[in-house]
Order: sequence, then C-alpha cells, then structure tokens
Amino acid sequence: MNSERQKPTNCLGIFWQKYLTVGLLSFAAASVISAQTDDYNNDDEVYELEAFEVTAGFAGSLAAAAEVKKTQPVIVEMIVAEDIGKLPDSSIAESLARLPGLTTQRINSRAQGIVIRGLEGDFSTGLLNGRQQVSTSGGRSVEFDQYPAELMSGVTVYKTTTPGLIGQGLAGTVNMMTVRPLSLDKRILATNVFFEKASMGKLNPDSSDSGMKYSINYADQFLDGTLGVAFGYSHTDQAGQGEQWEAWGYPETGDGDYVIGGAKPFVRSSELKRKTYMGVLEFRPNRWFHTTFDMFISDFEETQILRGLELPLQWSSAQLQPGYTVSDGLVTTGTFDNVFAVMRNDNVWRDADLSNFGWNMRLGDGSGWVFELDLSSSKMERQDNVLETYSGSGQNQVGRPDSLTFTMTDKGVRFSNILNYADPSVIKLASPQGWGGDQVPGGQMGFFKGPIAQDDLKQIRASVKHDYDGLFTQVEAGLAHTRRNKWEIDAGPGGLEGFFLALPNGAQSAELPASVGLTKLDFLGFGPMYSYDSRKLWEDGYYDLTPNSDISKAANNFDVTEKVTTFYLQANFEKETNSGKLISGNIGAQVVKSDQSSQGYSANGTSLVFVDNQHDYIDFVPSLNMIFNFSDTKKLRFSVARQLARQEMVDMRANSNYSFNESLYLSTDPQESPWSGYGGNTEIEPWRSNSYDLTYENYFEDGRGYWAFNGFLKDLVSYTYDQQLLSDFTGYDTNSDLTPAIYQGYRSSPVNGDGGKIWGLEATLSMPGEKLFDALEGFGIIVGASMTESEIETSPGNTQQIPGLSKWVVNTTVYYEKGGFSARLSSRYRSEYRGDISTFGPRGENYRELQPETVVDAQIGYAFAEGSKMEGLSVTLQAYNLTDEPLFGVDNGDSRLVRNYQLYGAQYSLGISYKFK
Repeated sequence: MNSERQKPTNCLGIFWQKYLTVGLLSFAAASVISAQTDDYNNDDEVYELEAFEVTAGFAGSLAAAAEVKKTQPVIVEMIVAEDIGKLPDSSIAESLARLPGLTTQRINSRAQGIVIRGLEGDFSTGLLNGRQQVSTSGGRSVEFDQYPAELMSGVTVYKTTTPGLIGQGLAGTVNMMTVRPLSLDKRILATNVFFEKASMGKLNPDSSDSGMKYSINYADQFLDGTLGVAFGYSHTDQAGQGEQWEAWGYPETGDGDYVIGGAKPFVRSSELKRKTYMGVLEFRPNRWFHTTFDMFISDFEETQILRGLELPLQWSSAQLQPGYTVSDGLVTTGTFDNVFAVMRNDNVWRDADLSNFGWNMRLGDGSGWVFELDLSSSKMERQDNVLETYSGSGQNQVGRPDSLTFTMTDKGVRFSNILNYADPSVIKLASPQGWGGDQVPGGQMGFFKGPIAQDDLKQIRASVKHDYDGLFTQVEAGLAHTRRNKWEIDAGPGGLEGFFLALPNGAQSAELPASVGLTKLDFLGFGPMYSYDSRKLWEDGYYDLTPNSDISKAANNFDVTEKVTTFYLQANFEKETNSGKLISGNIGAQVVKSDQSSQGYSANGTSLVFVDNQHDYIDFVPSLNMIFNFSDTKKLRFSVARQLARQEMVDMRANSNYSFNESLYLSTDPQESPWSGYGGNTEIEPWRSNSYDLTYENYFEDGRGYWAFNGFLKDLVSYTYDQQLLSDFTGYDTNSDLTPAIYQGYRSSPVNGDGGKIWGLEATLSMPGEKLFDALEGFGIIVGASMTESEIETSPGNTQQIPGLSKWVVNTTVYYEKGGFSARLSSRYRSEYRGDISTFGPRGENYRELQPETVVDAQIGYAFAEGSKMEGLSVTLQAYNLTDEPLFGVDNGDSRLVRNYQLYGAQYSLGISYKFK
C-alpha cells in the first residue's frame, strides 16, 4: 500500500536544518538534561516567588501566575491554585477555557475538550507533571473532566515549545501539576464538601437533580525536611439534566421547499461518579540526590438516561398534508399524517479507569553536571454500553398512526399530537418502523453495543545538563523513548458491532414493563411519555439477542502501536547589549523517529482479510526562542519552531471496508477498477507546522497584573483529509467465480495533503482596580480576547472552516476580594464554529455549524479571618451557565434549519472548605 508521503521539510525547513545544525554541532560534545520548562523537574514551586509573598485567594493566584509567566523561557499561560486543593473553578476544563486563546465545547452540559488557537483537542497534548497522558476518548484529545481541579496545584499551557518539551502539540501543550511536598514550608491538611443542584429539576422520573463532591488534601515533611509526602482524594457525584432537539435533516418537497425530514428529540439525565487518588513521595537527603514518585488514579463512571420520540416524517411513509405554509423556501407550519413514532427508552453507561505512575531521579546540585532519569506509565481502560429500546402505537406500521401538526421555531420544531404516549393501552413494546427486519422478523425492538478500549503509554527518558560561562549559559541533551498501544473493539461476537433485540418467543409486541413514572416532553409540545427501566430489562435478560451478522463492522475496530524515539539538544543563551538590555532564550532541535504499526481486518460484509501494516519516518524539529528584556517588567518574545501533532490513532488503523463490482471485472484501468474501499491508513504522518510567535508583555511594577499582546502564524506544511488512495487488493475475496483483470483500486483514506495557514491575534489584560483608583481596591478584571483566521481546506477544494475554530473568543472575569469576602462574575464568548456533538459512545463524528454562545458563571464566598474562632473555614457558592445558554447547531448557515438545540440549565454548588492549622 502506497500513500502520498509528506516530505518532512519544505524550503523553510531546509533552511532551519542548515542553520541550526551549524549552531548545534559546536555543542555536540556537551552533556545536557531535560528542558527547564518541564515543571515537574523544577525544584522551585510556583509558590516560591521572589517578587512578593503569595497570599491565598483569587487575586493572589493571579499574581503568582503572572510572576511565573514572566519568568518562563517560552510563551505560556498559567493557572495557579488559590490555595491547596482550590483552583479557581470546579474543573480543569472550566479553568483552562478562561485563558487567552483557549476555549471549550460543552459536551453533556460540561466543559470537556479544550480548543487552543482555533485547533481542537487532537492538535494539542495533555501532560501530568510533564508526562504524556493517554485519552479516554476515541482520539488523542485528553478529556480534562477526568482530572479534578481539587487535586491540582496549577496548570501551564505552552503556546510555544522548546526541544526539551517531549510530547508537545501543534496547537499547544497543557501540563497539569500536582503538589510537591518538599517545596511547602509547613504541613497542609485541607478538606471541602460541595452540594450541587441542577436547575432544570428531574426531567426523567428515575433520575437525580442533585449531587455532592468532596475532597481531602494532605502534605507534610519528615526526617528534617528531606522526606515529603502528599496525598489527595476527590469524590464526585454530579447530576446533570438537559433537553435536546435533534433533526434528521431538511429534504425538499416536490416544489423544492425545505421541510423537516424527521427528528430525534429527547431529554437527558446524567450522573457522573468519579473517584480520584493522588499520591506523591519525595526524597531529597542532600543537594546531590532528589527522587520523586507520583501516582494518579481515576475511576470514572457516567450514566445517561435518554427518553424521547424518534419521529420519521418526510423521510418515511408519513404524508405531508395539503395546506402547509411556506416562507422563503421553508415549510414553517403543516401537518403530517400516518406518523408512526418510535418511543425511545435508552441508556448509555461508561466505566473508564485511568492510572498514571511516574518515578524521577535527579543527581547533581545544579552547579555542574546534572543527570536525570524519568520513568512513567499512563493507562486507560474503558467499557461503553449503548442500549436502545423501542415502543410505539403499533408494529410494522400496523396499528393506529399519529397525526402531527408542526410549527418551526428558533429552538427546533414544536408539535401538536393526537395519540397519548403515556397510555399503556395504546403504547406497546414493538418495532413501529420495522427497522432491522432483515435481522429480526418483524423488526428489531432495540439494539445494544458495548465497545471496549485500552490506551497504554510507557515512557523512559534520560537526560543530562551542564552550566557554562559565556554566551551559552547551559546546554542540555536528552533521549526519550515512548511506546503507545491503543485498541478498541466491540464486545459483540467476533468483535462485531452489537446485538439486535427481539421479544421472547418471536412475539411482535408485548405489554409495557412496569412504569417508573412519566417523562415530560413539554419542550416539544407533546404531553408526558410512559417511561420504564430499559437497563433493568436488559440486565434481567428479558430480550432475545440476535448478533449483528454484518462482518463489515469489523473494520471499525482498530489496534495501533507507535514507538517514538526522541533525541533533543538545547542551548540556553544570555547576552547583554551595549545599551544594557538583556537578550536571552534557547535554541535547539529534536530528532524524532516514529515507527507505527497496525493489525486488523479488511471486510466486505461476507469475508475478512487479515492486514498488517507498518510505517516509519524521521522528523527534524528545530526551535528558537528569544526574549528581549527591555526591563524587568517589559519583555518582547519571539519564537519560531517546527511543531507536530500526531494523527488520531483510529485513522492510523489498518482496518478497512472493501467491495468488488462484478460489472467491471474486465477493466484494466484503476480509475474504473472493480475494487474500491474506505478505511484507515497506517502510513499517515503527523500534521506539521512552521510556527511563528511574537509577544509583547508589560508587567506592573508591584508584581500584580500585566497586559500582553500576541500575534501568531502557523504555516501548516500538511493537513490531513480523506483522499482516494491507490491500493493493492491482491488476495481479497471477490465472492464470485470471476477473475478480475487487475487487483488495484482506490480506497478512501486519510492522507497527508496540502496544508494551509492559521493565524491570529491575542490580547490580555489582568488589572487590579487600585491601579486605576484607590477607591477600587479589592476589585479587579481579567480580559482575554483572540481573533483567529485560517486558510486550511478540510478537503481538496473545500473551504469549510476547520473544526473547533471560532473567529472570536473573549473571556472576561470581574472580581472583588477584600476582608475575607470574594465575588467573581465570568463570561466566556465564542463566535460560530464547527463542532462535534457526538454524545452516545466513543465512535463516529457528528459535526454541526454551532452558533455563537456566551456562558456566564458566578461565584461568591467568605473566608473567616486569622485569629477568629472559625479560622481556616471558608464558604463558597458557585453558579455555572447562569443564563442557560443553548448549544445551537444549524444546517447550511441558515438559522431556521435547526439541527440541534440543547439546553442544560444552570448548575449550582454550595460548599465549605476547611484548612487545618
């Protein structure tokens, strides 16, 4: 199999190779270590700042973050915990989404994936204490809701890179940090409890609209401050509710007017349970030896109850009656007769376990040679279960149909119905549309699939560094080897996708199970709906199971292994100019050798062909960072680098589907080949970018607050999209007696193609109120705004915006903090963008044109003063999504063609925290 392999460099890359090679060869004999930008390697924690003493509280955390940002050798954004176990938000994702140039998309009411500079999560990398993390998602994007904020001491987002930053992303690199006990000056013991409430109430009768979370953090030192121990535990039980309109689409009538083709609206009740353990053991008996062991384990469970009506309309035997109303080419009101609605009682539940272990040893006191060894492991195991069960007014369109009058609104479609969907004498367990009749006589009564997945990453890293006098102050070198294996397979027989559900003894209908209550569908205009516990039916073995016999589904499974070996060399420099200004920075490169392989099957519905593909390649990844220090508070930063983002591993699978067209078996032209297919491509290589950054930062004299302005350009050498790839089908079964004239044909696969450009401007202001007027002491504001544009084609000739990119992102927080009282109001705005709204299980993509949104959050609290009887106690009230902002997607840029409209309501949280002295 051949692909159009993307060359590792363009003209600019060749220039960089020559330029940096000359500079780096002079240091080839020097020995060096891992990058100074790796937070987990630094002996100094972000709390140990020279400019001022950090005090607990939101303003103090902002000041600490600004001080660390100022001292970094690269362009970063920082979050520092207000106090032990207390980041500014309830989740890492919420906190990250407030940083300049970052935003998030809500999934099932909560922030999850992070978009950096218009590029969605697969273009960035998540680290924990400087070590790469696996993902519970189907791609590489880290789902940050796996990492509770209560166990983090801070987060660094690297927008530019250095050679020593292993596992860097193209958009950015997010490094989450846990506490280092030896950097604390006293024992810490803190705990908190929060009670949470969803404002929409119980949309499903057997759900919960409230929950709680609590955590405990402990850190102490022993053996005269040479042994440090830290432990944290976080427990979350969070309830969520939502109303979700989803249209099948909008076909045309015979007159060419758009009309609703069908719909699948439902209410969703979810419960998230997460138990997380964090542990750190740190030992530094003298200045020459320092070792640390880290542990982070998360047990994540999520359950969703989904109930509603699937309504086949224009795309079915239902008939649009004469007399409907048309406005500007859209049928806005009308009536469908002969509607057989499918009542859905669905359940989705996930169990995902994440475990991380790391050991680091450092030899040397920092004044000469320093050697370092780091071993780490990150592993994810996931089980998804997706259960659909059907009921309705009849089966196979035998029974009483409904008549639905509809009206288009800006939130979807509202209906007026005739049938009573809460009446068990009318509604039965049945297959109203006869779906799956080729698998189950009379039609399936539902479907179940249960994919399982594992993502296993192991890394070893060795490095050495040495300080020098002169222009180059430090030289570093290191070698890292990472092995990652990720696989996903459906739990059905033979790895095929799931089971069709049938009623016992071949029955075509049955009485409804015992009711758990009524589900309100008021947002659709319907009355209540009869609800039952479908998961209990499944677990009790009520249904007969017919395994899915479609062998082609085996092509959806994947098993991919990649081995990445990285050698890096970095020189830090510092030079004072004649005018007394200091220029500092670093220059260096990585040489990255990648070996990726995959095994699986090509399938055509009746036959399987084993495939085993492998590909290796080398990348040269140079970078230069320069800081012009006009003063201690005024800095101009410049960065140029080659950046990489590895492909989604599902796209690297060897698996594919294929077909053979008997009518073309005599053709000798590959363009008219009888062979065709679609699937993965083990030979795709990373997205590559030549990236440029220029930033000016101005920090206020007293160390609190700053403003910054940044411009960036990412010149993508390649962008990956599906193309027709000439492939060899030798050995594949034709399922006939025909002998084809050729065995070559085209298969649609992801391939490295032409790139494009993405560029933008970012501005940040963090200012305490007293900077303006003394009367505003205690007040403050943080504003981050970004404008991002792209010239990237998502496929040849397709100028559709790349997924995740909003042209405008504006994050604003206004706060007040004085005398123990604190208040904060935050808003997060993003303009329209293409987003993946898939929520049921890990596979598949479902992109929509999502409309602009502004999410507003608020927080108030009070911390009792030192010396009082309640010293150490604080009370906090938080509210998220105060204005009930919808997630709103349309078709063809027409706001009237509502494809998705999701409401989640507000989420309230009231809690107390106590820090023991």
